[in-house]
Amino acid sequence: MTGVPPSVTASVAGRAIALLVMAVLGWKLAARGLTLESSSGALSFIRLVDLVFHEAGHVIFGFFGSFIAALGGSLTQVLIPALCAAHLLRHTQLTSGAWAVFWMGENVIGVAIYVADGRDMKLPLLAEGLTHDWNYLLSELSLRDAAEPLGRLVFVAGVLTLLAAMTLVGWDLVRVWHAPAPEPALE
Repeated sequence: MTGVPPSVTASVAGRAIALLVMAVLGWKLAARGLTLESSSGALSFIRLVDLVFHEAGHVIFGFFGSFIAALGGSLTQVLIPALCAAHLLRHTQLTSGAWAVFWMGENVIGVAIYVADGRDMKLPLLAEGLTHDWNYLLSELSLRDAAEPLGRLVFVAGVLTLLAAMTLVGWDLVRVWHAPAPEPALE
């Protein structure tokens, strides 16, 4: 990239690094499948943030009855990053928006794990005596025995969302790579 301004080179490098990091994290998320492995680092921190939004969703949607309140946790967990993505993409912040889409995909995978556990209820809850959201929801819908297949379906949606985020970053990388070099300023 001879003669290319350093800002363009940095923009390309930043997007390439973002794509690489997304690929590594996405692989980790996809490879664990429907198990809730104890993760460390960025994924562990993100899961704690997701949990805050999940629990807030129960409170926010609690005004609409017990079914919507139970659904509200998973819904808010996915809705917050989706709203962030919509805002960033609307303002043409493609790579930042892609990170929000990736976050949304990570949340969809988290919900998939919870859905798949709806019948067996092996996942630890925050405290003793709490209701397992997806056991309750699937029981109300007479779908509790379909928990694992439904969880797999949601998992596929999460992986596709991760791939969409990586595609968006890749597209933005190519866009910046092929952008015409800015004209030098006249003095």
